[in-house]
Amino acid sequence: MKSTFIVKIFLFFAIVLTGPLSAEQRQVLQENIAKARVGDFIVTHQGKMFSVLHIRGKTETGLILEEISAPRDRIPKNKYNWREWVEDNAPGHSSWVMYRLNTKSGVIESSFSYTQNSWFKIRESDNFLTALLNIPFYKISLKDRKRVGPKGFHPAGNEMRDVWQPKMVVNGQTIENITFDAWKARWPNDGTELAGKMIEVYIPEENTNYPSYFPYWLQISGIIGKAKIRIVESGGELKSPKPIM
Repeated sequence: MKSTFIVKIFLFFAIVLTGPLSAEQRQVLQENIAKARVGDFIVTHQGKMFSVLHIRGKTETGLILEEISAPRDRIPKNKYNWREWVEDNAPGHSSWVMYRLNTKSGVIESSFSYTQNSWFKIRESDNFLTALLNIPFYKISLKDRKRVGPKGFHPAGNEMRDVWQPKMVVNGQTIENITFDAWKARWPNDGTELAGKMIEVYIPEENTNYPSYFPYWLQISGIIGKAKIRIVESGGELKSPKPIM
């Protein structure tokens, strides 16, 4: 079985990247995902698909992740209650899978499809999530961050425009004034279509009250054409109707 949306979520945030890397280097996604709380979830929208990523449980070595996908035309357009959708067995879903992720190694150790009622193995060449978690990222300095508004400078030469920040929605409410850190890395030369491409991710600053284990925005340079994924909802205390396999 090919990798499903939980893996491909990192592949399709496609925008051209600019700006040099800073000196700080960390496996920031692998560090942060270990801090995830059971019940936390995000909802992403990419092309014609929605996907719910749910932190289902924790093990001694990592996390149990649940991912449910559905075509856009099967989901109401406005003010949809994603929590109720999942708890009602996700009517109209096209894929429902569970993964056991080792947060220390970044490896997906096992995968189960509720849709097909069977275990499956993600091929190494398809496992973008594992590769992403193991990539060392460089923090982008404020002076090199993207800006919003017309270009201009203060008399002292300082940039007048605000730093661009992604949108954050939690439990249906837009959260204002959340500051994100931006990180950049180069994908390893692993023979995939991402080999050598630049990756940029945005996660909430450390010491905030919001999850920083998943990018609220991710973009990749050098892909033919452009595709975007946006997080349309996030929250906590989600209950799944499926048993843990």
